[in-house]
Amino acid sequence: MLIYVILGFLCEKDMTGYEIKQKMTISTSNFIDASFGSIYPMLKKMEKGELIKYEEVVEEGRFKKSYGITEKGKSEFIEWLKTPCTFSPFNYEYLSKLFFYKYLDDLEVVRLIASFQTTVACEYNKLALIEEKHVHEMGVYEHATLMFGKEYFQMIMNWHDELTRKITGKKDNEDENDKEI
Repeated sequence: MLIYVILGFLCEKDMTGYEIKQKMTISTSNFIDASFGSIYPMLKKMEKGELIKYEEVVEEGRFKKSYGITEKGKSEFIEWLKTPCTFSPFNYEYLSKLFFYKYLDDLEVVRLIASFQTTVACEYNKLALIEEKHVHEMGVYEHATLMFGKEYFQMIMNWHDELTRKITGKKDNEDENDKEI
């Protein structure tokens, strides 16, 4: 998948490896992200496959490689885009653990769920910040994937809220009474 994300970015404009990583951080990180340690070997592989080319440029007195997509790369990217998507269920560690939480004390389960929700909330907040800072740079499809991520994370938090209520036996109105004013 990384190969196609990089090709898609290079369809927009030529970029350095650093710029590819930055673009990924603000645009695709909610569904695909990669480290520099993954990006640079992939760029080398793509160059060998003649999907991209590079040009050395001097910027602020430093040599940098600026990568661009080739016709072969564009063709392979477009063919990938046209291939129908298949559906596969999510493979999440937390669902595997949740399935067996019956072996833990309810208070421990509620603590684990709260911890997980905090992690999900942090990811949601990252996307909200990206949207706030970069929405004006996004096209409709880029924004749609960001909104999918936000709504997905919100759904996870809501689902876990409901599960916590079931575990603790609280009703919605009891939660409201528990909140400090």
